[in-house]
Amino acid sequence: MTSKQENILSVALKLFAEQGFTATPTSQIAKEANVSEGLIFRHFGNKDGLLIAILEQGQERVRTITDDILREKDPRKVIAHIIDLPIRLIEQEPEFWRLQFALKYSQTPVLSTKHDSDSIENLSKALYHAFDALGYDYPDKETEFLMIFLEGLSSVMLSTHRDLKSLIRFVKVKYDVVRVSDNSPAKKLM
Repeated sequence: MTSKQENILSVALKLFAEQGFTATPTSQIAKEANVSEGLIFRHFGNKDGLLIAILEQGQERVRTITDDILREKDPRKVIAHIIDLPIRLIEQEPEFWRLQFALKYSQTPVLSTKHDSDSIENLSKALYHAFDALGYDYPDKETEFLMIFLEGLSSVMLSTHRDLKSLIRFVKVKYDVVRVSDNSPAKKLM
């Protein structure tokens, strides 16, 4: 990808996250990216193509993080890493996640990518296997509860700009995984 394409994607992500996908014209993206609107269309086809490129690029970065979790063999570390995931992802790329949640809860037809749902499904399976390996009575319910909780937590983090690391630590203590991930955001609160 060229530096101009990267710049267009960066500007579009910023504007889509701030103003919303529907409310952001390609003419504004072109102006702020210091390129012609025609160049946007030549590289991405249309505004939907631009959004798809942003989502695919973001999901590729997410995949590298989730792949590390999926390779982990220690069930306590799997749970700890998944609990840390919202903070890790949102701190690294707040605009991308602001856009993701805006699209999810808007009337805009969501142009999601296949690996987005695959990543969530794979994390859910890993979480289920971790709870099962640790002997939880209802690993399926624990998995469902934790995934819903983490999605809600992510939404709150983005919408209120609140620091919820102490709540993450509370959940890690609840699942007895607070000490297994030395690099976790929750570790800093100890």
